[in-house]
Amino acid sequence: MIPSSHPGRWAEACYGALLRVYPSSFRRQFADDMRDTFLRDLTRVKSRGWLAVLPFWIVTVVQAVWFGSAARRSPEGPAPDPSPRFRWSLLADIRYALRLLMRSPTFAITSVLSLALGLAAATVIFGLADALLLKPSAGVRDSGRVVEIARSTNGSGSDNMSYPVFRHLREHATTLESMAATTFSPSPVSLAADGSSERIFGKPVSANYFDTLGITPALGRFFLPEEDATPDARPVAVLTYQFWQDRFQGDPGILHQPIRLNNLSFDVVGVASADFGGDSAFGTDLWVPVSMVGVLRGRTAAELLSQPRAVWHTAVGRLTPGTSVEAAQAELNALLVAFREITPQVPDTHGISVSPLGRVPSAARLPFTAFIGLLFVLTAGLLAIACSNVAGMLMARATTRRREIATRLAIGASRGQVAAQLLTETVVLFGVAVLVAAPLTFWLMSMLRASVPALPVPLHLDLALDLRSLGFSVALAMLTGLLFGLVPARHALRTDLVSALHGQASTASKERLRFRHVLVVAQVALSLTMVITAALFVRTLLAAASIDPGFSSTRVDVVSLDTTLARATGPQAVDLIERVVERVRGIGGVEAVGHSRMVPLQGGGMGLGGIRIPGLDEEALRTLNDADWDTVSPDYFRVLQMPIVNGRPFEPSDREGQPLVTIVNETFARLAWPGESPLGRQVWQTDGGDDPGRPLVVVGVARDGKYRMLSERQQPFIYVPFAQQPQTAVALFVRHEEGRRSLADVRKVILDVEPSLPVVLAQSLDEATAIGLLPQRLAAWVAGSVGVLGLFLAALGLYGLTAFLVVQRTREIAIRMALGATTGQVRTMVLRQSARLGLAGAVLGLFAAAGLGLAIQSLSLLIAVRPTDPISFGALSLLLAAVLFIASDVPARRAARTNPAVTLKAE
Repeated sequence: MIPSSHPGRWAEACYGALLRVYPSSFRRQFADDMRDTFLRDLTRVKSRGWLAVLPFWIVTVVQAVWFGSAARRSPEGPAPDPSPRFRWSLLADIRYALRLLMRSPTFAITSVLSLALGLAAATVIFGLADALLLKPSAGVRDSGRVVEIARSTNGSGSDNMSYPVFRHLREHATTLESMAATTFSPSPVSLAADGSSERIFGKPVSANYFDTLGITPALGRFFLPEEDATPDARPVAVLTYQFWQDRFQGDPGILHQPIRLNNLSFDVVGVASADFGGDSAFGTDLWVPVSMVGVLRGRTAAELLSQPRAVWHTAVGRLTPGTSVEAAQAELNALLVAFREITPQVPDTHGISVSPLGRVPSAARLPFTAFIGLLFVLTAGLLAIACSNVAGMLMARATTRRREIATRLAIGASRGQVAAQLLTETVVLFGVAVLVAAPLTFWLMSMLRASVPALPVPLHLDLALDLRSLGFSVALAMLTGLLFGLVPARHALRTDLVSALHGQASTASKERLRFRHVLVVAQVALSLTMVITAALFVRTLLAAASIDPGFSSTRVDVVSLDTTLARATGPQAVDLIERVVERVRGIGGVEAVGHSRMVPLQGGGMGLGGIRIPGLDEEALRTLNDADWDTVSPDYFRVLQMPIVNGRPFEPSDREGQPLVTIVNETFARLAWPGESPLGRQVWQTDGGDDPGRPLVVVGVARDGKYRMLSERQQPFIYVPFAQQPQTAVALFVRHEEGRRSLADVRKVILDVEPSLPVVLAQSLDEATAIGLLPQRLAAWVAGSVGVLGLFLAALGLYGLTAFLVVQRTREIAIRMALGATTGQVRTMVLRQSARLGLAGAVLGLFAAAGLGLAIQSLSLLIAVRPTDPISFGALSLLLAAVLFIASDVPARRAARTNPAVTLKAE
C-alpha cells in the first residue's frame, strides 16, 4: 500500500470517509484496492498542477455517490468496478467541450447568456454585501479584536454616549487593551481656500484612536496625548491619504503649512496610511483631537467634554487576547452602574452595547442585512431559473447524444469516465458564463454606484469587481454547474446500448420526464414570485406618489448650511441666516424663502428636550414626549405650502427676548387637549430630571404631515421659532418660478454674504425627499429586472419541454391522427399537459410570493400596499398565463400539422 504521507493524510482520511457511502460488505471486499487506486491517481494528478486537483476530487465524489448508491440499492446485482482508475485528461475534455459548444451555437448562446445574467446579478448583490457587511474596515490591524462601543437604552440599541462616561470606562476597563472616542458620522467643516471656502468633513477622535485601530502614518505622526488634554488648546489635524492626494496633490510640505478650518488655523501633523479612510463606511477627510470638538460642533469643547448628559460620540476598543465581546459588555455595564452612583445625571435607562467593528454601525446592521438578504433572494431566484433552464436543455441534448454515449461505453469507456466528460462540459459551459458575466457585473456595479443619491455625509462604498467578487462568481458557477449538471449526466448514462447502437428511436423515460417537469414547475413558480414581488414594489412607489405628505415639494430647492463653519452660533447664527435669507429673496425668479433644522422624509428626527403639560395623563404625556421637534423660520409654512389650520404662523417678532411660542400639529393638539382649543395653552419644555422647564405658548396648529418617512402613522410634532431656539445646522428652502432653478445663484449669494460659509448640500426638495424611498426603488429595480428575465426564461423552458415532448410523441400523434383525431384535439392534448405544469408552478409561485410579501412587509418596505395585493397577484398571474400559453402553443400547432402518412412511413 502507498504510504498515506505521500499524497497527504487529509486526502486519505477524506477518501476513507467517502467510502462510507458503500455498504459495509462492499467495503470489506474492495476498500483497500480502491484506496490504493485513489492514492496513485491523486499523486499523478498532482504532478499536472493544482488546477487538475479540484476536477479530480469532483469526479471522485460523483463516482462514490453514484456507485455507492447503486450498490446499496442492488446488493445482489453486478458490482461496480472496485478500482475505477482515473484516466482523465482534463485539457482534452475541455477542448472537446468547447468544440461541442461551437457546434451548437444556439444552445451555447442561450445557455451562456441566461447563466451570465443570473451570475452577474448575484455577484453584484454579493459585492454590495461584501462592501457593507463582510469586509473589515480597511487598514485596521487584527480587526477581529476591535469592537464598536456605544450607549444602549433599556438594554437595546446603539447610540451616542457622553464623554465623562467614556473616560470612566476607558480608565477602569480590564477587558480592553485600549478604548478610543470617535463618532458615527463626520461633521461638515469649512476649509478656507483662495479667498473663499469649501466644505469638507472632519471627525473628532481621541489621541489613542489610531493606536487602538493599529494604523500607521503614511507621513508625519498621529496625535500626542497632550494634544488631547486641554479643551480648545491644540488645533492639530491628521489628513486621510485620499484627501491629501486630491486636495494637496500629495505634497509632503503640508506638514509645514497650516490649514484654516472653521476660521481657525490648524497644524497638519500627519497623514494616515493609504488603505485607511475611517472605521466605518461613513468616510471623512480629516481627524481632529476630541479636545477640539467645539470647533466642529459649534459649542465649547469644555461643555461637551464635561456634561454627563451631553451625548455626542461613540467609541472603538481593542479586546485583550482571549476576551469575548460578551465579557467586555458585561464589564462595561458594571462600570457604568458604578459610575451612575457618583454621577446621578446619567439616566438609569442607559447601558453599554459592544459589538464587532463593521463597515455599517451596529445600530443599522440588522436592517441592512435583512434588506441585502432580500435582494440576494431575488437574484438567487433568477440564477435558479437560469440554471434549471440550462439543466432542461442539457437533458434534451443528452437524449440526442444517446448514440455517441453508447458508442463510448461500447468501446471500453467506464461510466465514470463518461460522467467526468459530461460534467466537464457542464463546468466549461458555466465557466464561459463567468467570463461573459464579468463585464456585465462591472457594468451593473457602475450603474449601482451612479444611482446612489447625494447624501449629507460622504459614503465610502467600496463596490468593485475585485478578486473576492470574482472568486464568489467562480465558486457559485462551479457549484451550480455541478448541482445542475449531475442529474442530466446521470440520466444520460442510463442508456440501453443495444437500442442506442442500432439507431432505434429514443424515448424519454418517466423518471427523465419527471425531472424535466420539476424543472419547468420550479421555473414557473420562481418567475411568478419574482414578478409579483416587483409589482408589489412598483405599487408601493405608485402609492407613495399619491400619499399627501402634508407639504408641497415642487419648485423648491434645498440648500443645507452649517453656521459652525463660519464660527457663528446662537444669536450670531440667527443674524447670519437672516442676512442670507434677505439676499436670497432678491434673486430673480425666487418667490419665497424659509428655513428649518430638519429636511422632511429623510428618516431622521430631532429632540429639544422633554415636555410637561400639567393635568395630562401619563400615557398621553409619554406619547407626546416621543414627538419630534423642528426650529423653523416665519416663512417656512408658506414656502412648503403647509397650512396652519388654527391660529397663526410664526412672526418676525417671535425672537429672543420675547415670550417663547410654539406651533403644534393636529395630532399633538388632539392628544394634549382633546375637544378643546389649544391656542394660548402652555407646553413646558424641560431638560429632564428635576428641571421645571420653561413655558411655550401655543400660537398655532399646523396640518398633520409625514415627517420621517411616508409609511409612518400620524405622529405628534412641535415647531419652535429659529430666532428663539437657534440651531447651527440649517436647511434653506427656496421656492422658485416654474422652469427656473436657483441653486447656482443661491451659492453666489452665500459666498458674498459670508465667504467662510460653504454649502453642505444643494438639491431639489423632490430629490431630497426621494432618499426615503431609495430601498423601495432599488428593490423594485432588482425585482423587476429579475422578474422579467425569469418570466422569459420560464417561457423558454416550457417551450423547450413542450417541443421535446412533441418530438418524442411524433409517432403517437401520427397514429392518433390516422385514427381520426382532429388538429384541434391534438393541439388541445399538447396544451393540456403544458397547462398542468403551468398551473402547478403558478400555485407554488403564489404561495411563495405571499410568503416573500410578508417578509417584505416586516421590513417596512411596503407603503399602503398589502403583501397579498390582489391587483399584483391577479394581474401578474394572468400575464404569466398568457406568456406560457404562447410558449406552449407554438409547438402545439406544430404537432397539429403532423402528416400521419409521412411519419408512419418513416417508422
